[in-house]
Amino acid sequence: MKSVEKRCTSPKVFINSPLSHIGAQILNNEIKKILVREGFDCILPQEILPPGPNAGAREVFEVNLKLLEQCDTVLSVLDAPGEGVIFELGVAAALGKPVVAFRSDKQRYLGKVVEGFWLSLPKSQKAESLEELRCKLREYRNSWSEMYEKSKIEHIRSSQR
Repeated sequence: MKSVEKRCTSPKVFINSPLSHIGAQILNNEIKKILVREGFDCILPQEILPPGPNAGAREVFEVNLKLLEQCDTVLSVLDAPGEGVIFELGVAAALGKPVVAFRSDKQRYLGKVVEGFWLSLPKSQKAESLEELRCKLREYRNSWSEMYEKSKIEHIRSSQR
């Protein structure tokens, strides 16, 4: 029972980020370390999806959709996002998933839609440095735990009626 309880209190975060170059993959690993230290379960596609040019496009597409459906939150890295990052961000929005965005390069214009998305996010859901991201994630994790505890209490009360 303890593992189920832990799973329920640890939000699962899908790291939506570029995978195309080693620098992006190193950043993704740093972000994952921060998430784990702050008490999140992580979905890092570079660890799951089949790599290389021989990876089947349909398989990658289907796995991505499944992973996005399973997560509680999406952490989107908006430094040089490619088509995959933008697609996953759109799916997350369509699914109503909360999004936390990270962008260390504010000089690079993202295009009207993604730039508009960035600008529309509340300050509590965006970060421009890894340290700021760590702080925002800690705040988010604390509020998520409080929401979970409230819903658990409500469920117990309704089952006693």
